[in-house]
Amino acid sequence: MVFYADFNLIDLMQKHITITDNPIRGIALAVLATFLFACLNVMTKHISQIYPVIMILWFRYLFFGAYGLAIGIRKDKKRAFSSLVPVLQVTRALLLLAEVGVYVIAFRHLPLAEISAISGTGPLVTMAMSAVILRESISVRQWLLVAFGFVGIIIIVKPGFSVFNPYMLIPLFGTFLWGLYQVLTRLVSQYDGAERTTLFTGTIGFAVLCGFLPFYWMSLDIIWGLKFVLLAVLGVAGHSTLIRALTISPASILQPFSYVSMVWAVAFGWMFFNDIPALTTLIGSGIIIISGTYVFRLKQQDAL
Repeated sequence: MVFYADFNLIDLMQKHITITDNPIRGIALAVLATFLFACLNVMTKHISQIYPVIMILWFRYLFFGAYGLAIGIRKDKKRAFSSLVPVLQVTRALLLLAEVGVYVIAFRHLPLAEISAISGTGPLVTMAMSAVILRESISVRQWLLVAFGFVGIIIIVKPGFSVFNPYMLIPLFGTFLWGLYQVLTRLVSQYDGAERTTLFTGTIGFAVLCGFLPFYWMSLDIIWGLKFVLLAVLGVAGHSTLIRALTISPASILQPFSYVSMVWAVAFGWMFFNDIPALTTLIGSGIIIISGTYVFRLKQQDAL
């Protein structure tokens, strides 16, 4: 499940969630989660025009690291950091940190709609990487849908054309990192539980950022300080809402509604930044939504 290629714990959490059937409420919460993530991205874009990436990441990881530490210690006590695959855990945490950082840079230079559309190919990238790295079986229809989705990317990015914007490659690289991160998530989930993985994800990222923060810190007044706090709260609220949605409705029902994030991106881009997406962005987004939705449906059918 993809919501702006952000902190993604859903592949892990689903294995530890007991689902109670309430699909209507689950859909409502999933849509609310997309709204919260869209607000998070608006704040990220706004703050990134003034403050460095490291500061933005530090505030986001401050809450996320505390959350990961709390649930990890509550579950495993003194053995919280006793991973069976510590190298994979650290590598995965660093990948996520890099991916989120890449997207923050993208928000500084690109409209929300373009970034949302490109990040929407996350499931397609993950599936392709899983086939190559994990040797998962992928049908011909699934490969055709992956190819179709990348046609949507080409329409949006427009490589080789005079209107090509090289900054478009930034979220594309971020989506590649996200796909690799998801592959490592699947590997790690075979050895460690969701709580321990969340602990590593949050604390490793926060520790790395603490090392860089003194070199990038800029003074904050009360208004900007509150904006940074709101940034962190929106991230935690978005993920908490999404996890709650998954406890009352299966992912197979919620997945199509993740693409509501593209609607928010277009609306908020116009409202707050006066960005009106090009026709090619809308066409490419439609292709990506169709491809991603059908790939997920095929995966669900194969699992039955």
